[in-house]
Amino acid sequence: MKRYRVAVIGTGYIGVVHIEQLLRLPGLEIAGVADRDMGIARTTAARYGIPRVYDGAEEILQDDSIDVIHNCTPNNLHFEINSRAMEAGKHVFSEKPLALSAAESGQLVQLAEKHDRVTGIGFCYRYYPVLQEAAARIARGDIGTIYNISGSYLQDWLLYATDYSWRLDPQMAGVSNIIGDLGSHWCDLAQFISGLKIEEVMADVRTTLPSRKRPKWGQVLTFSGTADTEYEEVSVELDEYGAMLLRFEGGARGTFTTSQLAAGRKCHIDIQIYGSEGSIAWNHERPAELWMGHRNEANQIFFESPLLQMESTRKYAKLPSGHPMGYMDAMLNLFSDFYTAITLKDAEQEPDYKYPAFRDGHAEMLVLEAALRSKKNGMWSSIQS
Repeated sequence: MKRYRVAVIGTGYIGVVHIEQLLRLPGLEIAGVADRDMGIARTTAARYGIPRVYDGAEEILQDDSIDVIHNCTPNNLHFEINSRAMEAGKHVFSEKPLALSAAESGQLVQLAEKHDRVTGIGFCYRYYPVLQEAAARIARGDIGTIYNISGSYLQDWLLYATDYSWRLDPQMAGVSNIIGDLGSHWCDLAQFISGLKIEEVMADVRTTLPSRKRPKWGQVLTFSGTADTEYEEVSVELDEYGAMLLRFEGGARGTFTTSQLAAGRKCHIDIQIYGSEGSIAWNHERPAELWMGHRNEANQIFFESPLLQMESTRKYAKLPSGHPMGYMDAMLNLFSDFYTAITLKDAEQEPDYKYPAFRDGHAEMLVLEAALRSKKNGMWSSIQS
């Protein structure tokens, strides 16, 4: 069985998450890493026993021995690295958003087809075992016709004016911070679990703190803090609050709210799906539990289980019943599906499961751009394919 050689570009918070889960998968070798900060790259390589620190992304792209790229760089580098990696014959797993515009993400989907490459994108939350179970049960018809979908994604790490991140810089983040980041995760969940595509949105997007204090020296890593440092005042245009009304195919309606100014909420994801025969709800603070609502019988709490889940989803519950899995395990499940798809391609076979690929990242870019059009004109905006 082939052993795949993998390189990770970007060794900040999410890059380290990728590395730690890749080390848990059999059949892989992390051959090297790269980062614009060579000090961080060398420290990361030494910590995890990775043999090589490349001078940069270009050196990785020119290395014919690398089979797969994990692109964990800031948003503004996604398109160039993703496209050039596929042109170099490599499979690509990218963090989201896939690119800075739907035009670019559409090109990446076309390049993946042209070069026949396996692609993946970091919509990891759908890989909690009970969310795979929820999607399978809804597809089976357990809750009947879906009427409405509601939820939120709340954090507090940008609450203070002294909180700053590259995600607030349009040169690096693109046209949106929170709708493009947290919004894309939630909208992916809503579409994956329900099986329904978003067709129209009406959005309200706000920059609550238009002036922030940025550290004068050094980069600020996502979710990290700063202390005992000097600041400079900077203007901020990108959003840290957003809300959307949603229209799904088939007539279902939805509501979504997101904020990074929600004191006390660290990573609070909530999704509720209501149908004609029942309902399903999930919250990230209780990730191993799936709430199932009924009209004429007692409600239920289903706990992830390799014994009790449907045959198609029990593989994602890797621990004995009663032993909850977490965020890192969701990433592991995602990577497992991605690398299984690569193995199947080498065997000239197709996977019999759904996993998030570049086409899913493109779909979320279309939702993002529709939301921004809606904010601008104050009207419903259709998803443009």
